[in-house]
Amino acid sequence: MIVASHTKGWKIINQRSHGLLAAMIGYQYDIDLPNDIIVPTLIAIAEHDDGVAETLENKNLTKAGAPRHFLVNDESKKTDLKRYINVMENATSKSQLNALLTSLHLDFICGDATDGQDQNLKTFLKEQEKNRKDIFKHLNINEKYMNRLYRLVEWCDAFSLLICMDKIQPEGRKMEVSESPDGDMSQTFYKAEKEITVEPWVFKNDTFTVFYEYKIVEQLQFKSVEEFNEVCKKAEVQREEFVFSK
Repeated sequence: MIVASHTKGWKIINQRSHGLLAAMIGYQYDIDLPNDIIVPTLIAIAEHDDGVAETLENKNLTKAGAPRHFLVNDESKKTDLKRYINVMENATSKSQLNALLTSLHLDFICGDATDGQDQNLKTFLKEQEKNRKDIFKHLNINEKYMNRLYRLVEWCDAFSLLICMDKIQPEGRKMEVSESPDGDMSQTFYKAEKEITVEPWVFKNDTFTVFYEYKIVEQLQFKSVEEFNEVCKKAEVQREEFVFSK
């Protein structure tokens, strides 16, 4: 989950909503790819964080009973592989390309964690490395092509997180997004409130609208993840829209 403090309590953005926003950005990206490549790539972008019901994950509450932002360390220091296993099962059931891109993304976000003591995670990542080599043999693409596709996945993911986490700087101050598929380091900034631009401009259209959905949870602490889940169910779904313009 993406969690931010709010004047009324907590602002909760599910990873699935963040993934959908990333796919909206990817859909607009001006990149020449055939249908059998771009569609699985967009699905990988949208579903890279799917896997479990986030409001029912025990690790998504802190010891104090507050909703846990995904970047806040889990006190248990142990990775729950359920989400990653489910993500890979879903991706593999769609196509080899989905599995390859999703596996690359899991390695990207989890690779640094192997420096710790989580042997289960190390084993999982080694298995994924082997699986990627097997899949790559069956796909008629070279490594350069694959890396370009994955940079699109990572770029869209990074951009979506900047928006959902409200990290884009105010007053027109520029900040880096990530390395684009073609190797450029993109920069973004607000042209006006809720109006975002990118340099260099990489999109098909000169203007388009994207959104994510969120909930405001007024209760600050929870005795259990089940209680948190019930409160989230009752909270109103709200929508935050942004305009991208050249």
